[in-house]
Amino acid sequence: MEPFMSSSEQIENVNIQTPSSSCPVNDYRYSLFAVVNHSGTLEVGHYTCFVRQKKDQWFKCDDAWITKATVEEVLMSEGYLLFYHKQVLEYEY
Repeated sequence: MEPFMSSSEQIENVNIQTPSSSCPVNDYRYSLFAVVNHSGTLEVGHYTCFVRQKKDQWFKCDDAWITKATVEEVLMSEGYLLFYHKQVLEYEY
């Protein structure tokens, strides 16, 4: 998984743009807003998800049931698929 991790650095004949020193670090921050979980096998299974509505307000979606969830429940889940949004949106004029 190392090539896919943000902490790894691989530079071999690749043109990678890095943030310039004039750009604030906060422009490159992302927030987790949803976590999809899967239980079962590849052939048969069940999906549930956690969705964040406000800063620390999470909900668990399980078929027709939507219930409040804690941050601890989200962090303890296995996380099959994670969704992030960029904290600072860039607009071109």
